[in-house]
Amino acid sequence: MNSEQLTSLLRTVLQFAGGIAVGRGWVDAETSTAIVGALVTIAVTAWSLYTRRAAGIVASAASLPAVTSVSVASPTLARAANASASDGAVITTAR
Repeated sequence: MNSEQLTSLLRTVLQFAGGIAVGRGWVDAETSTAIVGALVTIAVTAWSLYTRRAAGIVASAASLPAVTSVSVASPTLARAANASASDGAVITTAR
């Protein structure tokens, strides 16, 4: 699932929950819209920061079909990227 699909799913679930809250009279429609917008913004920002960390970027590069191995300068980064790579790509330290 990519980030666009995840954002769309999150927005739909939150809108559904907001609709229930409005229907039960817990909040008005404007408040529900503001809360859903704020929560989606926070979630998207957190996901963006998580996927753009160094290990995430290397793991994303390693997951491309044409890439069989990735060399990085930092042994710590190589360990972190290997831990998050799920497709068997080999990430090694450049020498």
